[in-house]
Amino acid sequence: MSESSSGAAPTAATQPAVDPSWTPPTGAPADPVRAGRRSWFISSAVVLGVVAVLVAVWALGGFERRTDLLQVTAPGTMITTGPYEFTFTQVTAQRKKDFDDAVYWQLSAVGTGRTTGDITIAPSYDDTGTFVSKDTRSGETAVPSGVRYGAGESFTDGSQFTPGLPPIPIRVEFKYQETYVPDDVLRFVVFELEFTDNSLFGGQDKTWNKTNHGFDYHLPVRVLPDATG
Repeated sequence: MSESSSGAAPTAATQPAVDPSWTPPTGAPADPVRAGRRSWFISSAVVLGVVAVLVAVWALGGFERRTDLLQVTAPGTMITTGPYEFTFTQVTAQRKKDFDDAVYWQLSAVGTGRTTGDITIAPSYDDTGTFVSKDTRSGETAVPSGVRYGAGESFTDGSQFTPGLPPIPIRVEFKYQETYVPDDVLRFVVFELEFTDNSLFGGQDKTWNKTNHGFDYHLPVRVLPDATG
């Protein structure tokens, strides 16, 4: 057995020759800290670019509600939504006091309505309901605080539409802040309704639910005498 095969260290005579054209690297070894900083700067620049684009879109109104989904409707125009027919002509505005003596403005969209279906029914009017209003001067919006049917002043005069009857008076009422200043018009939107199952997992009874489309009334405002005294 030779000396090299027995595991002895190779001698200079047995080592491979060095390529005379080889030169050692001239660059400094990579600095992991510097590389990490470079990556952070690049990521930050990308994020700032995205933020700048979003701010520009916001400034140009790109995130505002789509107004093409609302059909501008003249006062007195009859509309059909779901199982209802409505006609709204004006808004009354009156300063009032609440039960705790807090002053507010009651705005009422005045019109007529009826059901075209065959069951006694009334439109919902909460946050997910059929109506919403907006004061274009201040930007304040409100959903109805109540709906009155018939010629009486009390909610007990009727709270639903009866099938087969002609249109009856209806008032959709809103509470606005004491700082509200009556304008010439109030925007009053009646949403289009569809008969759907809106439950989370399905399998429930279908009901009339609002869509993203609606009728955009611009109703003239008539100020009533103050009722805070």
